[in-house]
Amino acid sequence: MISQIREPLDHIAELFDEHLKDPVNSPTTFDPSPVFLDILKNNKKQITSLNDVPAQQILKNSLVRFRCMIQDTGLGQEMFISAYEKLDKNGVSKLHSYRFTDDPIDTEIDDQNIIQNEHLCERTLVYCVSPPGENKWAKDAHNFNFDPLSNQFNQLEIKEQNENVYKKYPLPGQAHISAVVKFYNDMAESIKVGQLIEVIGIRGQDLQNQQIDEEVNNGFESVLNMFSGVPIIHAIAYNSLEDVQNSPLAEHDDVMHQADDIRTQLIEYIASSALGGDKLAAEFVLLQLLSRVTLKNRGLKIGNFTLNISGFPSHQTTEADKNEPPFTLNNPVSKSMADILESLTVHSVNLPLTIDGLNKTKFSPKSVNENLEAGILQLVDGTVLLVDETVLDEGQLADAGVRNFQALQNLIQHQTLTYNFPYSQYDFDTDIGVISLSTSKSMLPNHCSIPLETFFSLQDVVDENRDRPSYETLNLFRKFIHNAKYLQYDIHDNVSEYIQTSFVNERKLASEKGMDLPSQEDLMLRMNLARLAAVSFGEDNLTRERYEYVIDLEKKRKSRLLSMAKTDNY
Repeated sequence: MISQIREPLDHIAELFDEHLKDPVNSPTTFDPSPVFLDILKNNKKQITSLNDVPAQQILKNSLVRFRCMIQDTGLGQEMFISAYEKLDKNGVSKLHSYRFTDDPIDTEIDDQNIIQNEHLCERTLVYCVSPPGENKWAKDAHNFNFDPLSNQFNQLEIKEQNENVYKKYPLPGQAHISAVVKFYNDMAESIKVGQLIEVIGIRGQDLQNQQIDEEVNNGFESVLNMFSGVPIIHAIAYNSLEDVQNSPLAEHDDVMHQADDIRTQLIEYIASSALGGDKLAAEFVLLQLLSRVTLKNRGLKIGNFTLNISGFPSHQTTEADKNEPPFTLNNPVSKSMADILESLTVHSVNLPLTIDGLNKTKFSPKSVNENLEAGILQLVDGTVLLVDETVLDEGQLADAGVRNFQALQNLIQHQTLTYNFPYSQYDFDTDIGVISLSTSKSMLPNHCSIPLETFFSLQDVVDENRDRPSYETLNLFRKFIHNAKYLQYDIHDNVSEYIQTSFVNERKLASEKGMDLPSQEDLMLRMNLARLAAVSFGEDNLTRERYEYVIDLEKKRKSRLLSMAKTDNY
């Protein structure tokens, strides 16, 4: 197995010979992906990762893996020779595989060695980037051979990249890794922009060394000319890392038998470390972290849960703040919430809403000169987006700022992100969790808002610099969140009937008392909260007791809203 990892092209050649032993098989149908997926599964630690080792240190033609987000599928296709004939030492013509490599063909192509048309194939070029917003604990968990020096070297790589590369990463100014991945056969048909995958393939020749010129490309400029310095990976196979597979802890032990105890500790951690001891608000944060799109029906997304927490102190942007890197959280109390999310989630991104940030950046991807430039909202599914409204100053939104704000609203309301092209627009489905922090009523749509009721000052949380739970406890929290989020869930008929009857009776009672009637939207929110509450207790089906528990939660939240409505804050 070690030789297969160290000399993958030799192993591919052996597999190709085996493939051709069956006369029915064609060279163009050769597919070694099952073999290499098995190698990836059983020998992952031995395979070098582009996420952990600088590309300059990875030998050409070696086996490599890359955990990445599909950023751009529009680089097109390129023709290549899948196989060619060469005389062996006995003078017998033999067919050789020419996939997964940039090396020159080691024989003369002449009248005796003609490339057959049936050996010409296409491979698809896809631009991939390291997952935006991937938190440090998750990177470390993925990295089996962590080397601090290599990690620092990797962080410097962004400074060497060209402008086109810089614009293709969603988070401006942040260090990242990118690669042009060449997909063979029909692999590219099943991938989509924004998808999180892990590729296993052959490290190709760097683009700046390929000497791409007009003569080589028959007078046409190659799209790859824009990406000088970007590594090439010839993809043999890939695994999707979406949904239940998106956490490095996904295959660890199930912890749901400890759900009650973990849940209590987790709510306490969130409340004391970011919310001034407010356990009700902390419980809603937990429910948000467990939410995801569970059903798509004719454009309607069900299951996602957007939360607003109001009552955070505002922050006036200073001159020093303006010199910080883009999208730095300058409000210290907002940073406390960001720290919580970074410690618990695989991917999280901070989005301070400032006039300057809205006017001068791109939230949606946009094609410029046939190059898809990333937008800040081009994120992998499952990312938690923390939107900080407390830093929004007075000012005039330019046209770009209005479009960015609309893109954020659209993401929250419809879980879609628009990709802009010169003569068209396309909406792609997303599954991004959103928590917004505001001083008073939020400007953004949300499923529910809860005003903070602190038991100690939020500034005290910042000043005290409280100790985090142990590494073991945090990992327990992370496993719990992941397992609960993807726990199978059902509602039995008798509980469904109970909820319907209860809702009808509630509307009848409200009508008799001249109160506002609970709406269909109220019922949908309750049903979503009921699912999230049930799985947070480790329960795979909804009970009457858990539904009533959620009714009580909602009463407490609405009571706070009524109290706030009596002040000038709402």
